[in-house]
Amino acid sequence: MTEPPQSQTRDEPLLPWYVVGVTALISGAALMAISLLGPLWLESIQYRTSQSGIWQTTGGDLVNLVLMVPLLLVGGTLHLLRRIGSKYLLILTPVTLMYVGLSLGLGQEWGNPEYTGNVEDYSWLYLIVIIGGLILLVSTLSLFSSRDAPEFKPRGLKIYVAVMALFLMAFAAMWLSELAEVISTGETASGAYEETPVLWWTVRYLDLGLTIPLGFLALYLLLTKPSRCYAMVLLFFGFFVTLGTGVLTMGVIMVINDDPTVQAGALPIFGTLAALSWVGLLYLVKDKLSRFFAR
Repeated sequence: MTEPPQSQTRDEPLLPWYVVGVTALISGAALMAISLLGPLWLESIQYRTSQSGIWQTTGGDLVNLVLMVPLLLVGGTLHLLRRIGSKYLLILTPVTLMYVGLSLGLGQEWGNPEYTGNVEDYSWLYLIVIIGGLILLVSTLSLFSSRDAPEFKPRGLKIYVAVMALFLMAFAAMWLSELAEVISTGETASGAYEETPVLWWTVRYLDLGLTIPLGFLALYLLLTKPSRCYAMVLLFFGFFVTLGTGVLTMGVIMVINDDPTVQAGALPIFGTLAALSWVGLLYLVKDKLSRFFAR
């Protein structure tokens, strides 16, 4: 049996189109269920965490419901209809899906008898979004080629990367200062660590080990190999946009409720990072909007 030409093999998606579309729809439905069943509305899911943790979860659920769920449901539907624009929606979701599933599934105060709840009864929902994110991560990257990349202006790109890197460093410095504080004193100035140590470590490990390194990696690729790594850069910026908007909303809800665990200066940093992420994403896809619904 002869093998297909190398160019044909390289351009062929790794997973069938119907698997990708159905996975997106199932992931969107699971994420919608998590958002609606949580403290945002029905309160059927009782999280084993503090009031501050509940407010943070509420903010995350709100953004997931108005941003992530439409990306998955519309993207999945368009993909089943074989529309080109579907890949630009679906590639924004995989890393955030895995982050949400891991943070909600792991970041509970399991050993503290003061926090009661039933979050473990809904563990299957968190597993669905983690697995769905993994499948979409593998499949959406293979939908793009270097031909999809737009023309980049080097000077503007360098300015954007420099500003974004500055705020990423401020984000890293904020978390690292808290980490050093916990190691040296066993607590943070805001009291957030003693209140919810499992959630605190879960978020710091995910952000310092995943979010921030992904940010610097995306900026490096955007600056050095924007055309060759266009799909990966889109994947990273999708993560920054969805998660950044979620974190900003969490912070706003915490401030509105006078949460004492809010770290000073966090809201401006998160707000700027979210805004810069949206600007970067729009810059990456602005030339594609006119042919969004094409076959």
